[in-house]
Amino acid sequence: MRARVAVVGGTGFLGRHVVAALAGSGFEPVPLSRRTGFDALAPDAQALKGCDAVVNLAGIKRERGGQTFETVHVVLVERLVAAMRSAGVARLVHVSVVVARADATRPYHDTKHRGEQAVRASGLDWTILRPGLVYGDGDDLLSNLVALLRPGVFPLVGRGASLLMPIDVRDVATGIAASLHRPTSIAKAYDLVGPERTSYREVVRTVAKAAGIRSLLVPVPCTVLRAGAAAMEWILPDRPATGSQVAMLEEGLVGDPAPARADLGVEPRPFTVEAVRALVGGALPETPVLPALAILATAAVFVAYAFRAARMPWISMTFSMAPLLVAALALSSVRSHVRPSALRVAAGLGAGALLWLCTHAVVRFVLPTLWPPWAHHARVLYGWQRGLPVAVLLPTLVVIVAAEEAVWRGIATRLSMQRLGRWRGVLAGAAIYALAHVATGNPLVVLAAAGAGLVWSWLYAATDDLVAPFVCHLAWDVAILFVAPLV
Repeated sequence: MRARVAVVGGTGFLGRHVVAALAGSGFEPVPLSRRTGFDALAPDAQALKGCDAVVNLAGIKRERGGQTFETVHVVLVERLVAAMRSAGVARLVHVSVVVARADATRPYHDTKHRGEQAVRASGLDWTILRPGLVYGDGDDLLSNLVALLRPGVFPLVGRGASLLMPIDVRDVATGIAASLHRPTSIAKAYDLVGPERTSYREVVRTVAKAAGIRSLLVPVPCTVLRAGAAAMEWILPDRPATGSQVAMLEEGLVGDPAPARADLGVEPRPFTVEAVRALVGGALPETPVLPALAILATAAVFVAYAFRAARMPWISMTFSMAPLLVAALALSSVRSHVRPSALRVAAGLGAGALLWLCTHAVVRFVLPTLWPPWAHHARVLYGWQRGLPVAVLLPTLVVIVAAEEAVWRGIATRLSMQRLGRWRGVLAGAAIYALAHVATGNPLVVLAAAGAGLVWSWLYAATDDLVAPFVCHLAWDVAILFVAPLV
């Protein structure tokens, strides 16, 4: 009969890997979390009945509501120990962190340390494991780094000289399972870290190379980043960085892998470009369907504007682009880059407002001098919507904009970036978008497509998502067409 192991926090990033490792090494894992109805702050001893051991993975990187560092890292541990005693479970593997220490100025470090002290004083058969910087399939470390690298300028914590020892989540899970198999690990604490020390700057460079991103690494004073992280924690529910994370990156996360290697048999994998590339992939597959769809989109624009003599360009454009939108969204490689969030919507609205201001500055101060006929072409453009009510124009505008972003950014620009590199791909995507609009016969539309298309292509490259460019595009179109016309 297999030993049953309760895994507190067993449905999270680390928990899923631990459950798999336990099952693969002969245990019967029992995942416990809020998703399974287990309240770790008021643990029910009945949920632990029949278990032979408990693995405690509960921990937070940011405080939210009643979930504070104190309640999760200290109070939870004390109550879990009491529940284990009531249930008659003696074996506990407690997962902490390498920076756990008494530190009144850093609550994260201090509460992790006091949680360890509660385990040591529990009277149970305990083992404490202290991971360092953990990465792997399903984490938010690599995804956040890639997201911050995409705009082309990456804010390093300080000079990026702090030392890190990244460890694969599978190696952490292996260490946890091994500690339960080896009674010699009882009453001992082990660091779980990677095999080599490397600077934070090199970690970022490795991720950038694996993701195929060129980004300028800019040193930023730690005080500035701490203030920025504090602001994000206050404003955004899902922020890419927290004060505690900045503090850990500032001082480093290092440990000694030798004891875990000797006692638990943990041979940590090296942190390499190849290892990271397998986790941050997602390249658009090179199939004939994609370039064919981009070519078809160009043809659709020409067909649509062939009817402009009949004063139907707006409607014909809608009917031409709608099928392309459906075809583009049928591709998983396009759908996977549609991830709405409050941050992406806000970025799109902000970029749309700036683009609108720049557009009005150009038509007021630049075009009248350099190209006086622009106003005539603008009046022709506004004539395309004549006779159509706003109730028709707005919904069709949404369809047109969505189709253009899905095809021109989600396919054409992405293919260009993969073939030419990031920034040349952005320029190529904007150029292709502008050339497609030659079919309109309106040079002002071509000029606008070139300038605005460059902004939307950059937004797509910076966020690796279609939401921000779509919101920016739609907001700009609505402002130019309905709110503050150019003429």
